[in-house]
Amino acid sequence: MRRSALALSLALLVSPLALLPATLATAQEPVIKPNSQMVDVLPGGHDGWKKSEVRTAGGALPMYSAATAEASYRKGKVEVVVGAARSPTLFKAVTGSIKVPSTLPPNGTVEVLHGKRAIVITYPEAQVPLHQIQIPAGADGIVMLTTRTGTLDDLRSMVQEVDFDPFPPR
Repeated sequence: MRRSALALSLALLVSPLALLPATLATAQEPVIKPNSQMVDVLPGGHDGWKKSEVRTAGGALPMYSAATAEASYRKGKVEVVVGAARSPTLFKAVTGSIKVPSTLPPNGTVEVLHGKRAIVITYPEAQVPLHQIQIPAGADGIVMLTTRTGTLDDLRSMVQEVDFDPFPPR
């Protein structure tokens, strides 16, 4: 009985040391690359817009999908963020709100942009105004365009540059 207690005590003392290298390895942030299919959706730099480096999407998109990509576009003081993801959950939520406009957020409307029905939302009364466009694409995709320094017209013009072909068709 005494030997097993001693063995257990030694095992408990040594096991944290054995886990140390594994813990240090997992403590480093893994490098997650943007989904290449979603990268193809994003516009290139065009019409005076400077495109940032593409990264994995921030905000709500990664919570619902691992297949994401996002880039920022600058033109003067205006910045537009365009994100793309494959997410059946977000796809269903956005298409549901398009079909039943009474479920749209305040100041939300449905518009046809680049041949697709989209949710257009503006919060002009916010401390920092926010404008957003959400577009379902293909069978399970979503494209989100957001700006705090630009206008809805900036977002509408950027939508024209989005390539929806990489999304799987319905």
